[in-house]
Amino acid sequence: MVSFNFKDIVKPSINKIEKYIPGESLSINKEDKISKLSSNESPFKIPRNVITRANNIVLSSNLYPDGDCNQLKNQLAKTFKLKVKNIICGNGSDDVLAVIAQTFSKEGGEVICSEFGFTYYPIIARASGCNVVTAKSEKLKISCNNILKRITKRTRIIFIANPNNPTGTIIYKEELLKFLHKVPQNIIVVLDGAYSEFITDKRYTDGIDLINKFPNIIVTRTFSKIFALAGLRLGWAYSNEKIIELLEKVRGPFNVNTLSQNIGTLILREKEFLRKSIIHNDKWRKILPTEIKKIGLESFESFANFVLIKVDEKKYSKKDIISFLKKKRILVRDLTNYGMKQFFRVSIGSNNDLKKFLRELRNSINKKNA
Repeated sequence: MVSFNFKDIVKPSINKIEKYIPGESLSINKEDKISKLSSNESPFKIPRNVITRANNIVLSSNLYPDGDCNQLKNQLAKTFKLKVKNIICGNGSDDVLAVIAQTFSKEGGEVICSEFGFTYYPIIARASGCNVVTAKSEKLKISCNNILKRITKRTRIIFIANPNNPTGTIIYKEELLKFLHKVPQNIIVVLDGAYSEFITDKRYTDGIDLINKFPNIIVTRTFSKIFALAGLRLGWAYSNEKIIELLEKVRGPFNVNTLSQNIGTLILREKEFLRKSIIHNDKWRKILPTEIKKIGLESFESFANFVLIKVDEKKYSKKDIISFLKKKRILVRDLTNYGMKQFFRVSIGSNNDLKKFLRELRNSINKKNA
């Protein structure tokens, strides 16, 4: 049998891709409770009335879904005061991000990503044939100035997560506006607002209010975080009508299943569920950094539904801490593959899970000091 190197027949940029590594997960038995704090998921189950109303939808699975997601788009427009024709929906926001990369990339072009940013951006950039340019962060925060310095004639797309994953930092509206005014309008700027619903600070904008002013902006959003639909894979984006028309040409047919469309529509109407989620998140994103510092580790202010933790390797072993937590059935996110060897991330889970996490994190440090 003749061996064949398939790497020779794909785009050179494909060979540079490092596979996306999700937050760790374990099989869950009823008798074996796992505190999964590795993937920034909501700690809340969706309201029972939403589940009840969605049950009958499964019976129509023999039919294709609405390819244009009309019901969902209409509810998104109503909830966020948007124009239906400026919305595109996807099988998770990662689907929309990939469509953006396909649509606006060019073989040999460049895509700018921030250091310590979401690792899926470089994947879709390289899959589209582009070279990835990394802009250095400053004190774990996305540096708009460093992004501007990396722009060239070959730049096609700039990806910015705001708030940023996995650091939890944000760019306020004033700084974002200054940045956008300096970016050439033939470069697409993607503002990934996966965690934007958690922010109540009026100095922040997810970018939707800037769409009319900047024709090169695309804002992406997800139902996976605050809306607790990670398992259904549902996302969307908002931009000017011309950009949306282009994206609609590229996206896959029937890319959002019927169940996701209907449950997404229903969950948008659950204002109390949203309010409860924000209150819970606000409480713990303030508590966690303070308590973690008391334990002896470094932690940082976060504007998302997770908290970043730094381990001084001269004092403690990050590997040992994560291993200890895992033995106690607590999963957190090691950030080594993000180039952050001293860091790990913990999601804001339920009250019980976070109390358990803090208790066992303290025990892992006490064990080291014993």
